Amino acid sequence: MVQFETIEKERRDYGNFPGEKFVEVSRNKAIQDDGTENSFIQIATGYYKDEETAAYKKRFTVPTDEKAVDHIIEKLPEMFEKEKEAREQEE
Repeated sequence: MVQFETIEKERRDYGNFPGEKFVEVSRNKAIQDDGTENSFIQIATGYYKDEETAAYKKRFTVPTDEKAVDHIIEKLPEMFEKEKEAREQEE
């Protein structure tokens, strides 16, 4: 059975109300039964059930491969700008 371990995580609240929703970026590793490890980066969104309990809604994992990470770093701002422009045109 695979065991998952969170190495580090950073969470940021967003939405109309503080503490309502969050986006989280974390470093994780999967440990196989034979002891081999596979590290990855995870981006997750979720919401708070109450003051202490977080519920995850969606997760996306990125391999810890420099080309993959560089591609996301390059394209994410471009896609966000296009989304903002599209919203402005709708108004």
